[in-house]
Amino acid sequence: MADDITEKFNDDGELIYRIDRKKKTGVYNLTEGETQHKFVKQIKLDGFSTFPKVLYPQGYGLRVSGTQLLEMLHRKFGDKLRLILSASKPAAVRRTSTTVVVTINEVSLRTANVGVSDVKKAKATEIKVLVHDFLKHQLPAHFKGKLDGAFGYRPNRIAEMLEDPDVREHLSDKDVLAIQGIYPELLGEIPFTLRSAAKVKMVTEGIKASKRVYLNQTIKDFEKKLKGNSSESVWQKFLHEHILTLLNTYAFVIEKQSVELGGKFPDFMLIDAYGYLDVYEIKKPQTTLLKYDKSRDNYYWDAELARAITQTEKYMSSVLRHRYELEHKFRKKQMEAHIVRPRGFIIAGRRADLKDDTMREDFRILNDSLKNVDVICFDDLLDNLTTLRDRLAEDVNGAKKK
Repeated sequence: MADDITEKFNDDGELIYRIDRKKKTGVYNLTEGETQHKFVKQIKLDGFSTFPKVLYPQGYGLRVSGTQLLEMLHRKFGDKLRLILSASKPAAVRRTSTTVVVTINEVSLRTANVGVSDVKKAKATEIKVLVHDFLKHQLPAHFKGKLDGAFGYRPNRIAEMLEDPDVREHLSDKDVLAIQGIYPELLGEIPFTLRSAAKVKMVTEGIKASKRVYLNQTIKDFEKKLKGNSSESVWQKFLHEHILTLLNTYAFVIEKQSVELGGKFPDFMLIDAYGYLDVYEIKKPQTTLLKYDKSRDNYYWDAELARAITQTEKYMSSVLRHRYELEHKFRKKQMEAHIVRPRGFIIAGRRADLKDDTMREDFRILNDSLKNVDVICFDDLLDNLTTLRDRLAEDVNGAKKK
């Protein structure tokens, strides 16, 4: 029976979560003192055999939109609120004389979190533009804007041309590339507010269209690299460029050269939408994950991966030792970071190389046994990217039907 139970405790020995993989039930306790603990103390888990991705494994609560979601639910239902996170059941509210039990569908929440992340990034861009404009006005000698470069231009001329279907149909490849190239810059300069529905819709649809093109190309590049034998440095560069899309709960990337920890550098660190920091170590898809112990009839970590796990744990220990110095350094770069029990992630190997159920189960057990580190396979990242692209395609098809 114990083999069917996955548990995690904090440093004080208090239970963070327990999942019965056979019954697919569990509980998740929010850490006292964290913001979301004010609204709900515990979340019941329904239909999960593995830990839900929308939850922080450290006990902070729901990711991305979690604080706002729980605050709104608590404002509506008060201290009677009880929460169930379900892998398959639809959202529902069930009242008793003493409680209000709210069920939230995990898949739907993940989809909503993608949209919330997009809005947060758009809002951050809007704030940057407003602050930059303020500084240009107040300190023109130090903050100079670009020249208009508008010789030969008549206002509305480009808009009038693009309204003509014949013009759009016969745009040259060079014209198309020029429009695609300038679009991100124009998007960042639009003086809109998030209360303007028409402009928000325009930005959202533009972002989705850009994402589809970007995701298709990124998936092609990813698949090509998986078939090859690229070095760790090549993968580090590729993942650094695309990690915020591959793992879209994060908001900022800390470059390898930005932080020195005892003479060693983590490949990079990520800060999520709420400012919590994680450490990432990158290996290769060809990295062997497991070795077989014939005498004990089970698998164990390959030596190279075991070294990577140890190194990542050292990085996290160093991050904690230098947390105040690092937080100060990040604030100087306009990034808020809360270094509280950071987690480490190692991207290595391929799940496809786990050839049978025994190997896959031993990999899961070994991964679950790590205290603060998770091993993520390269093909799992690719699957996440493909799922995101397919979801965008479904959104577009649904919008067209409307």
